[in-house]
Amino acid sequence: MARGTYAISHDASLFILHPDDVPGTAPHPDRGRRNGCCGLDGQDGPNLVCAACGADVATKQSDCWTQNLVALTAAAVVGAAEPPA
Repeated sequence: MARGTYAISHDASLFILHPDDVPGTAPHPDRGRRNGCCGLDGQDGPNLVCAACGADVATKQSDCWTQNLVALTAAAVVGAAEPPA
């Protein structure tokens, strides 16, 4: 996924973004969710959480054999009137 672009997977209810386009996220505290050989393979459930509240929000794929993307769970996406400061 190119930076600044997105795709929507209607079948899986996911918003697909470039990994650099998801500020406000942090690695999942459960190390079992962050597997991969040289990056995150995204095969063990959501591996990114909201940095503010800790809720599971996305799955990042960045391993050598995966695409470079973040799949935001649609149910975790909330619109905001203003970007966070």
